[in-house]
Amino acid sequence: MGSGIEVNDSSTTNNEKIQLSYNMKLALATGGIMGSFLLYGILQERLMVVPYKNADGSEEYFTDSTFLVLSNRVFAALMAIVIVLKRGESLKNVAPLHKYVGVALSNFCATWCQYEALKYVNFPTQTLGKCGKMLPVMLVGTFISGKKYGLKDYSIALTITTGCMIFFLTGKISNNESSNTSYGIILMALYMFFDSFTSTFQEKMFKGYTMSTYDQMIYVNGCSSIISVFILILNGRLFPAIEFISTHNGVFFDSTMLSASAALGQMVIYYTIKEFGALVFSTIMVTRQMVSIILSTLIYLHPLSNTQWIGALLVFGTLYYKSIEDSKKKHGGHSHGGSNAATTTTPSNNNNSNNTEK
Repeated sequence: MGSGIEVNDSSTTNNEKIQLSYNMKLALATGGIMGSFLLYGILQERLMVVPYKNADGSEEYFTDSTFLVLSNRVFAALMAIVIVLKRGESLKNVAPLHKYVGVALSNFCATWCQYEALKYVNFPTQTLGKCGKMLPVMLVGTFISGKKYGLKDYSIALTITTGCMIFFLTGKISNNESSNTSYGIILMALYMFFDSFTSTFQEKMFKGYTMSTYDQMIYVNGCSSIISVFILILNGRLFPAIEFISTHNGVFFDSTMLSASAALGQMVIYYTIKEFGALVFSTIMVTRQMVSIILSTLIYLHPLSNTQWIGALLVFGTLYYKSIEDSKKKHGGHSHGGSNAATTTTPSNNNNSNNTEK
């Protein structure tokens, strides 16, 4: 009898240790995503909307979005190469190079539109606008990959889109009085369009080839870097951007930290999805986006109207509801079979693995 009590105590202790380990890992993953991407959001807005001082004390704005894309992609590719070498894996590309170029091109266009939009709309608008990409992802998935979605999926997507429209139409969304907000909204729409293609192309590559996430990181980011350099040379902005960074205090530090936080966030995303699944990751990211908006309104003084807060809460509330529904579907989905399970897809509103700018 005494022996039975000892086994019970040992089992309880082991369960507590396992639970503690799980909670600790989850706390670290949450802190890693929140910390890296909150820093990323603050630095992104700092670089695009706050002027920098040069040697004579005058202030100028950094305007080269393409150079920021280049910086981010080079940093991420180098980090992936270091990890692959440390793991003793091959650096050889798994898929044909032209496959990576297609993903890299849409990825570059999406990121450029995101940075460029901050010149015309404020950060809360940009962040909330990115939450509305679920509908474009569904449309692209339907036409490109032949996916099918249910009525509930379309209802959720339309509710999120409605919340975004309430936010856009009921308060100030520009960075300053002279900003062309219409152009900013167009850039955000283009971001969602290109990002939808990036997600779809990446998914097709993962299904078509047996490849690691680091393989895509190296070659997609590498191709995106080449595209960025080509465009900078073509429009004559490569050396002016380098000169601006060298003559204005703080730009080099901010852009380097921006790239480092994006690359670190990418690593934590992979870890979180692997350890806890996409549903936990989705919940963390929704929370991060909400906190990002609050921080931006406090740090950069973006006043939001009461109706805008209602629109934001509608978007985030719907995203949380979607996470809960996805969780129920995942736990109950193993008992379902037939063609419906094979053809019906639940759309993801997450940022894809290679586009961490969210």
